[in-house]
Amino acid sequence: MSGGRVGFWASIAVDGLRATVEALYPANDYGAPDWLTTEMVERTLEYWGELPQKQRRQLMALFVLVELGATLFLLGFRRFSRHPVSRREQAIRGFRRSWLLPLRTLGDALKASTTVIYMSHPSVLVHIGMYSACEHPDDPFPVLVRADALSRMGESR
Repeated sequence: MSGGRVGFWASIAVDGLRATVEALYPANDYGAPDWLTTEMVERTLEYWGELPQKQRRQLMALFVLVELGATLFLLGFRRFSRHPVSRREQAIRGFRRSWLLPLRTLGDALKASTTVIYMSHPSVLVHIGMYSACEHPDDPFPVLVRADALSRMGESR
C-alpha cells in the first residue's frame, strides 16, 4: 500500500479513511492522543499492505463506500471528506444508532476497523494505563513494564 502510484479507488479509500479517523479520533482538550499523533492514516495503510488481497479490498471498499456514499447517507451531495469534522462525527454516531441494519453495520465497521489501529499505538497505551508485568525484549511493540503489575491487579478485586 505504501509508496508507488496509488490507483483511483485506493485514493478514494484513503480520503474516506482520513475523514473517518479525523472524526473519530479528533484533537481534544482531555489529553487523549488524536488521529495525527497516532499516525492513523499511515499505520492503517501499512496494515492494509500486510493483509491478503481479499481482506485489503474489503477494508478499502468500506472506506470507498463511506466516502462516496455520503452523498446519499448525508444528503449533502458532497463526499464524506468534504463535510466538517463535527458533521462526520455526528454521521458515524448516527450510523451506529440507526434502526437500519446496513447503516448500523457501516458505522460499527468504521469504528471497529479503526479502533484496532488506534488502540495499538504506544501513546494510547500509556494514556489508558496499559502496562505489562515483565519485559518482552524481542517484542517490537513497547509496553510500559511495572514489576508490581500482578500484585496491583489483585488489589483491584
